[in-house]
Amino acid sequence: MVKIGDVCPLFFNPIKDKFGIEVDYIQKFYTGDNIHLQIFANVGESVSATLIDLINDTSTSISLSTYNQNSEVVMHYAVLTGLPDSDYKVNVNGILSEPFCVSSSSELLERTTLIRYSHKDNNSVFNNIFWIGDTQVIFDWRVEAGFKPNGYTPKLENEQYRNQWQEIKNLYSVPYDSYVLTIGDACGVPYWYGRHLNRILCLSKFIVKDTGFVRSENSVPEMSQVIEDSQLFNLSITLEPQENSIVGIAGRPESGSSSSVVGFVITNPKDGEMLQYSKEDAAFVNVDYVGV
Repeated sequence: MVKIGDVCPLFFNPIKDKFGIEVDYIQKFYTGDNIHLQIFANVGESVSATLIDLINDTSTSISLSTYNQNSEVVMHYAVLTGLPDSDYKVNVNGILSEPFCVSSSSELLERTTLIRYSHKDNNSVFNNIFWIGDTQVIFDWRVEAGFKPNGYTPKLENEQYRNQWQEIKNLYSVPYDSYVLTIGDACGVPYWYGRHLNRILCLSKFIVKDTGFVRSENSVPEMSQVIEDSQLFNLSITLEPQENSIVGIAGRPESGSSSSVVGFVITNPKDGEMLQYSKEDAAFVNVDYVGV
């Protein structure tokens, strides 16, 4: 068994429609990006990887390190970074990746967004390792993506009640935000980007432009075809910042928030008892007389 990691940023043998319009797309990386390659195999099984330079027509063996996932499975891994500008493919035991280019041009940085992702531990649903010893593995994925102003939605979580005069009182109110992440320019991206996006949003760390995001509730990537019969799409998904920047003064809730809602403490209630507010208990308590 030789298996390439589920959330590695290179793509091998995706399904294509041979009758549709050819996929005219090449994946892009900046020369300083870290392209993590993780390959899983049974103990004793041979694994080899080769970097193919498509422009210069050369091949270079990739030096693989190993990590024992358990007594039966070994991870062979490498980090491709600092590659010269060119177009490449990776060959893993005869399985070819989709082509990708590496560029040192600042124009690439302006046209693309770096998405970084990882997980809190190695216990995920995916065949990937996110911690090697005490070192966290953070994957880089560069793509044409961004947040548009019309994708912003203000949201609110609150609780209210009406008093005896039917006036609305606010128990607490916390605003938060959601944004639509759009992936793909006018030319679009292949469908397997949607699959990859859906997978990596299952991880605990998903960073866009130094800000952590999580999917909003059960949001999944929506795909819209660029042109009819095309195998390229624009993707969109609703995300929320991982941390809410609204925390109040010194991070404490205001006096009118839910933390100050008065409660009731009823102890061994007896017939004829009444309720009176107790400052000591910060709640209404049951008493057999009303003190003033």
